[in-house]
Amino acid sequence: MGFAPQPAIPPRLWPVREERLQQLRSRLLAPADADAVMGLREQVLSDLPHPDLYVREDDEPGFVHLHLARKDARGGETIGVFDADRLVAYAMLGLPAAGDADNLARYFPAHVASPARTAHLASCMVLKPYRGHHLQRMLLVARIALGQAHGRSFFVAMVSLHNHASRHNMMREGMRIGWVGQIDGLKRQLLAIEPDGDWRFDAVERHLVDGQDWQGQSELTRRGCWGVAHQDLRGDADRLVFLRRTA
Repeated sequence: MGFAPQPAIPPRLWPVREERLQQLRSRLLAPADADAVMGLREQVLSDLPHPDLYVREDDEPGFVHLHLARKDARGGETIGVFDADRLVAYAMLGLPAAGDADNLARYFPAHVASPARTAHLASCMVLKPYRGHHLQRMLLVARIALGQAHGRSFFVAMVSLHNHASRHNMMREGMRIGWVGQIDGLKRQLLAIEPDGDWRFDAVERHLVDGQDWQGQSELTRRGCWGVAHQDLRGDADRLVFLRRTA
């Protein structure tokens, strides 16, 4: 089914802290932008403080092209943020088919996630000089709006347990940790949001677990609990609050 999602993307990203950043513009990227995306990825990935924060794809060019806009948007789309003609940030939205083996809906119970209505909040990267200005959070909201224009209602992001900054950004926007385990040998959390859903949690059954304790988190999600909040500790450490979901 075809859609015209471009109106969901704001031409100017607000609010930002510096006047020069008010001139940033965004648009859907096309296959012709692949080299710019690859270059930005290389800059970011070569400077990661921890190798597990983001693991390169086996086929980097194929992954990028899969998420660049085509007429049917099959596979996914990418929002690019530009400072003049320079790509300074991007955010990918994956649009898997219901039967795709990598559709992340399969990690959730059938009554929670419909594969046909699921979208992936995939890779999002921002060049260092442009960080700290809420770009990732704004791009998260923009991708959800774009996904809704494509008829998707359940959004999933995969995050390394070491990437507490991205996890916190997503949780501030209402995303919750619904599954924890190993995917392709990597320890990962799956955060989800259903903008029009009425999720409810039992505040009586409250569990505190270390942010790096993936086995403890995995056990809680198997028991129907979701990570709903975090508590900052010293340095990069944190604890997560898990509650049993009731609806």
